[in-house]
Amino acid sequence: MRRTGLIVFALGSVACAHRMGPMPPPADHVEVDLLRSQPGAEKIYVQARLPDGQLGLFMVDTGAGITAITQDLADRLGIEGKATGRSLQGLGGEAPLIQGTLESLAFEGLTLGSLEVAVGVPGIPTHAGWMPIDGILGNNVWGQLVLGIDYPANRMEISLPGAQAIPADAQDIFFDGRHIVVETVVVAGEPGEDAITRSLHLELDTGARGILLSGNSGQGFESLASEGEEPIFGVGASEDVPVSAFYRETRHVPIQEVHLGGQKITSPITATWINYSGGTHLGPRDLTGLIGHSVLANHTVWIDFPNRKLALVDSQRDARPMNGHQVLLEQDQRRYRRRKDRGLFRAKMHLASDERDLALKELARFLKKAPNHSEAISLLARIHRVNGDTEAYFQTLNRLPAKDLAQQGELVGAVVTLLLDGRFAEADALTTKALFTAPHETSTHLALFEVNMHQGDHPAARSNLHRAMTLKENPDAFLMRRSRLSLKERDVLGTASLLRRRLALYPSDGFALWAYGLSIPESKHASTTYEIDMNRALHRLHSERIPLDFAAAATLILGQEDRSTQFLESGLERDCQAATVEQETANCEAWYLAMANSDLDTALEKITRALELAPHRSDFLDTLAVVQWRRDNLEAAEQAALAAVRLSPSDTYHLWQLDRIRVIRDAQRSQP
Repeated sequence: MRRTGLIVFALGSVACAHRMGPMPPPADHVEVDLLRSQPGAEKIYVQARLPDGQLGLFMVDTGAGITAITQDLADRLGIEGKATGRSLQGLGGEAPLIQGTLESLAFEGLTLGSLEVAVGVPGIPTHAGWMPIDGILGNNVWGQLVLGIDYPANRMEISLPGAQAIPADAQDIFFDGRHIVVETVVVAGEPGEDAITRSLHLELDTGARGILLSGNSGQGFESLASEGEEPIFGVGASEDVPVSAFYRETRHVPIQEVHLGGQKITSPITATWINYSGGTHLGPRDLTGLIGHSVLANHTVWIDFPNRKLALVDSQRDARPMNGHQVLLEQDQRRYRRRKDRGLFRAKMHLASDERDLALKELARFLKKAPNHSEAISLLARIHRVNGDTEAYFQTLNRLPAKDLAQQGELVGAVVTLLLDGRFAEADALTTKALFTAPHETSTHLALFEVNMHQGDHPAARSNLHRAMTLKENPDAFLMRRSRLSLKERDVLGTASLLRRRLALYPSDGFALWAYGLSIPESKHASTTYEIDMNRALHRLHSERIPLDFAAAATLILGQEDRSTQFLESGLERDCQAATVEQETANCEAWYLAMANSDLDTALEKITRALELAPHRSDFLDTLAVVQWRRDNLEAAEQAALAAVRLSPSDTYHLWQLDRIRVIRDAQRSQP
């Protein structure tokens, strides 16, 4: 069931910034759209005109003291960053402050002068979905202005001081030029006498997800808090560091009411509490906590920075869902009409709305002008593959040399697909070329690993994995692939050991939990060890972050049927009822029933319906594979798992599932 999406890879960006007609007349008050990566997404983005006349896309972040731009934008504008000897500190760690100057920034006709910006800060987003992001706008921009952020309508009013009045009963805030601190009344616990009320001074942060408490801000809530681990990201979080390095011990506090800006918000919110004990300190030392999207989302938020005022009011406009990809696409079409060189960017915007046919047309037009563009060719091939057209997939990939396939992240998928089609010689030749032309690409050695696995050359497979680990500079890289190798070698203890390590690093990795359980030897000692490891992993997590589907399967392995049923019922309520699309709901319910080995006839009916509505979803096919496996129909299970791999051939999860089903099938065939 694990959701893989249409095409979940990152490709180099195609600039979406472009001129949008003549400059509007000067203004001291403007209204602009707020863009989101998809309707309902938490982060909000705004377009601003840059010194070269182009529009850039930036996240609205009132939690940032300074504006930050990507290195790509700095290079385009000729901004030379200079080391300051100072550092920026965020929840993800510290990063050196490389500072430059942005000559101007304009929202429609409201223009701001020269701004100091941080350049190339780790942890700053470069994409939201497929939308290229140019940076974040912090309080050295907003601190000069009056903002009215209408979250439901996705509009923002921006005014110079004195040009816009905000509600007269707005509350006072503290603003030091970098951070907004606002007095917030928080009521935690269940309604009634046992509720705990505290008045806290928290930072207003439009870039934050919800409520974050730090240090003493959480004191008094100890009796209500649960403890667990979760990854904490933010500014300073390097992309080169494994996710496991960001797991932190946190507390969760159930909040029933928040009083802020003249409003009482009563929708339940879970606050995350960090720095409640000694040890590694997350974020700046003076951080008291954050108030973010989950509190603000249903209101218009007025912030008068110069006069230090804040008000929350009900939105007076109709709610307006906003798909930023569609907005950028329409802008591009108006500006550039039918220019073929815009095809790659437009194809990505279409894919964000799952408009694959339109994406194919745009790529075809683009490739007429740039027939050797490796990124466009790779994207075109992947769409063909997702559509189930293997022949068109290979015809397209044949236009790329092995080096480009490796650099575009498509080499492993191409090699696996060739191997599935029985075209070993072509797969072997392709990996040989890649080894000579791209020997330092990790994907080259992962593709060689797949060829070795197909050959049964396990020593060579292990050697190529070791080389890939060396290139990654991470001794714990590729644990799932390494467990696949042990599985192929029938090394039960080795497989279990590798999966056990994976679970220790990523306690929220439900698949590692399940795969580990399927791999343990049939002995009381192994089962006891697995139960201890399982309980340790689940207890490390907050209850709402437990992968209930895999927990249902894991407890079933141990014969804990009542506990498995509890996880099943909780998961159906938490995950499946939240789905709003028929096929998503049907798939979710089928998946949970299969994982708990319960009512398999109903599970088969539901996943069959889901695949009727969405036949080219690898996660749906994976659900079918597990349903058929539970029904002891291993031939059908293998066919479904194989179909899932064909759609997502570089996904280790699907490859592992296929290998596991084949091991079970072979074991059954060998029995009398």
